[in-house]
Amino acid sequence: MIGRMTRAAPTQSPQDEKLRELIDYFSWRSRKDPNFGAIKLNKLLFFADTAAYRELGKSITGSEYQHLPEGPCPRRILPAREHLLSQTPRAIELAYQQTAIGNRLHRIIPKRKPYSIFSRPERDIVDRIVKHFESYTGTQLSDLSHKELGWRFTTDYQTIHLRTSWLSPEPLTEEQIQVGQQLARKHGRTV
Repeated sequence: MIGRMTRAAPTQSPQDEKLRELIDYFSWRSRKDPNFGAIKLNKLLFFADTAAYRELGKSITGSEYQHLPEGPCPRRILPAREHLLSQTPRAIELAYQQTAIGNRLHRIIPKRKPYSIFSRPERDIVDRIVKHFESYTGTQLSDLSHKELGWRFTTDYQTIHLRTSWLSPEPLTEEQIQVGQQLARKHGRTV
């Protein structure tokens, strides 16, 4: 549903460079993936940024994500994608393809090898995300993203705060409760 996204101003922000390059990187790494399209790309971006937020204390792209019916999507995906399309030579191309079950796939085709602007820890996270989700379709990743509390706590076009990636819908185990109580006592908090 690319056409229904809220459109951001065409100006470029410093974070857009990392968003553009991560779009290019995911497209390059997924170029042989028959399920790789716009929906899958948006979810890979979200899962990479939330993993980085949890592991590194900040997202890779610095993007703000919005709640869309198909799941989280970077607010500035359209200006970032348009920039990649307008480069000479183009960094990416767009095409529509039919999936094996007859759905229309909005495909992002890389036209150049991506630049290496990511730190080693960022690249490790991105590579892990690509590998972990390589067999997923966009629909499967969309369904998975709907289980994220940040998406569940918001409605259409609202901002999904990455700090919600720390929340889990699963109840705490007894061991986790005990560790939390020990930490609270250690730091002078009442339990």
